[in-house]
Amino acid sequence: MSENQYKIYSDVQLVEIEMLKPNTYNPNIMTDDAFNSLVEDFKENGFVGQPIIIDDNNEIIDGEHRWRAAKILGFEKVPTVRFNPKDEDHKKILTIAWNSKRGEMSPTKLASIVSELNQKFTLDELSVKLGCSAERLKDTLAITQVTKEFMDKLKQDADEREKELPQAMTFAVYPEQVKRINEALEIAIGKNKGEKLFYICDLYLKQKPENDQA
Repeated sequence: MSENQYKIYSDVQLVEIEMLKPNTYNPNIMTDDAFNSLVEDFKENGFVGQPIIIDDNNEIIDGEHRWRAAKILGFEKVPTVRFNPKDEDHKKILTIAWNSKRGEMSPTKLASIVSELNQKFTLDELSVKLGCSAERLKDTLAITQVTKEFMDKLKQDADEREKELPQAMTFAVYPEQVKRINEALEIAIGKNKGEKLFYICDLYLKQKPENDQA
């Protein structure tokens, strides 16, 4: 094995924090407690540890939460290491692989990226690249089966069921009218006041002369 077979990226550069930008696909998420702990660590010890990994466009490949914590504390510059993946697929693979070692993943974002990568790589290949089992990747891909059409159908069914639910009606009447209304409700057909009121209105409209309905 050649001594120079593997490259060591040791050129740490301080880059203005406002020049960095997060990528749009990072599935890594942190709980509020974990993120607050990171901020407190930076506050007490400074930015010690792994630099933020960025590409030549200053887009963050790994270290978005460290970047956000540093911004909150007013850091003007942060330590970075530049690394340029071969392509976008390589960049996404690195983001998942590096972030899977810490924090949690947003299931929907992770499923979307894995589904996209699965168009070019087999699950066995992705298993090696991402550092997780093929079975876990299959479970992740299952989330993508929840299509927009399925969600639209759920919403449509919910809307249809809502039409069948009773609707509350609120209106005011004078005190002297209350007795008369209650007398009518007492003799009307129906299981409850709503059904009885509907029966009275329906009966009235059916008996009302057509020339009076205008």
